[in-house]
Amino acid sequence: MAMESIAAASAVPPPRISTLGPALPQEPAPELASQFNAALGQAGLNATAAPTPAAEVPPAIRDMLEMLDHVNGEAKSVTEYARTAETSGSELTPGEIVQLTMRCQEFMFHCQLTSNIANRSSDGIQQLFRQQG
Repeated sequence: MAMESIAAASAVPPPRISTLGPALPQEPAPELASQFNAALGQAGLNATAAPTPAAEVPPAIRDMLEMLDHVNGEAKSVTEYARTAETSGSELTPGEIVQLTMRCQEFMFHCQLTSNIANRSSDGIQQLFRQQG
């Protein structure tokens, strides 16, 4: 084999650098908001009514919403960690790669756990309706 072919075979491709785009806005389109408010009006609910105090929310619903908030907080934390690593300009150390991987796996575990709980709750409610109907 020629030296050029050995060098070409062992050449490492340059690292890929990908940039994360800006976060998408969380605001609904104005026409969707007006359609939603109209649907609430038809249902006899007021979209501008004051929300109910937290004391009136059943404990099961409050716990479910807290878990969703926790998952949302984890997503933000992983995003901030990744953005910090990206903007540092240097390559990640093996320890940082393991840390980022572990945080992503933990986040996915909590997402799957929350999804599983929601699916089981939904199945239970459907079974109750079938038994009553």
